[in-house]
Amino acid sequence: MHDRSLKYWLLAPALLVCVATLFYPLLQSLVYSTYDWNLGRSATPEGFNGLANYAYLLKDEEFLGSIKVTLLFTVPSVLLTLVVAMGMALLLAGDGRLRLNARTLLVIPFAMSPALIGISWRFMLNPEFGVIDATLRALIPGLAPEPILSRPELAMAALVIVDVWHWAPYFMLTFIGALASLPRETVEAARVDGAGSVRIFFEVVLPQLWPVLAIAILLKTIFSLKMLDQVVTMTAGGPGSATDTLPHMVYTTAFRFYDIGYASAMAWLLAAVMMALAMVYARFAMRGAS
Repeated sequence: MHDRSLKYWLLAPALLVCVATLFYPLLQSLVYSTYDWNLGRSATPEGFNGLANYAYLLKDEEFLGSIKVTLLFTVPSVLLTLVVAMGMALLLAGDGRLRLNARTLLVIPFAMSPALIGISWRFMLNPEFGVIDATLRALIPGLAPEPILSRPELAMAALVIVDVWHWAPYFMLTFIGALASLPRETVEAARVDGAGSVRIFFEVVLPQLWPVLAIAILLKTIFSLKMLDQVVTMTAGGPGSATDTLPHMVYTTAFRFYDIGYASAMAWLLAAVMMALAMVYARFAMRGAS
């Protein structure tokens, strides 16, 4: 009897930490989302309004605009990240000191703090003393300083590029591991039949990588949907609302305007989307394990 209960006693400290740091705050924020609570008026929740915050979300133009901005960021970020990661994986898969050293160097961006990445890129993109603008002017004489983060379309493109730069090494390692696990017989058989490298990749390698690729798409989508650090440190949601993603709107609503009830409702809507994606991910994972 003691042996059967020992595993639960060993898990108890970790479960208590999860309850205190994860489940309790989640449930508390769910309760807050049913209140009309602004910290500027009261330090404690007041004005229970049921689902009124969620109903207002459906007609809030700023909220709907933030969803559009989030999609404009997420779709190209996911596609470019996985394409770049796959390209690097194909180039750097295999043994050899040069490839190993290249993989080690390419992992550095992923090891950096997201907030530090945003601050560093904001300085590099500065039109007065940034290294990127200086490099462009050196390559193209007569080019005027370009305030990249002050133009809506360029600011969003900069966020996407920085996010790709950050996450591509992580998925590169994932794809390298997946490529190493593929049976070589299928590739060799295709080569014997006269298939070229491009045809082998699309007709032989890619179909076998689909389970890993599908999980990578789901994970990167979740990462992109909740991306906040680079927006705060690079653009602060600007210029205007061009980069005001949903996580950034939740952040500003809660900590700039102190509307805790409405921010909690927005956060729970975002959490619901990510939980749905997590369920899809879990299904893929269990299918792959079976």
